[in-house]
Amino acid sequence: MAIASAAMFALTVTWLDPLEAGSLGYVLFFLSLFLLVASISALVGYGIRRFIFSRQHPAYSVRPSLRQGAWLGFFLDILLFLQLFRLLRWWIAFIIVLLFLSLEVLFLSYDRHAKPITESGPTGN
Repeated sequence: MAIASAAMFALTVTWLDPLEAGSLGYVLFFLSLFLLVASISALVGYGIRRFIFSRQHPAYSVRPSLRQGAWLGFFLDILLFLQLFRLLRWWIAFIIVLLFLSLEVLFLSYDRHAKPITESGPTGN
């Protein structure tokens, strides 16, 4: 996915003129940028998690890495979209950072307090 999104982003940036492409050009740019940032940051996050938590089962590192990669891609798209319309200010960016951090803390606390499913099943038989 990272290679395909990098190719899509490179094609979008090199072949599309933003003034001539119109709305479709912007949609393709933001979508390809989201996929590129999300996939690469998810891969990097997974690698860092595997290095730090080497005794943990690899499957437990996938979900937070994908979620945080998607958050980062979405965050960057929001900031660039606001900058496109010249609406980005430092305090707006700060509020968006706080929003994303709050959501991630919520997800992390949910993951930490969720009851794990045992090998015998969720009912404990």
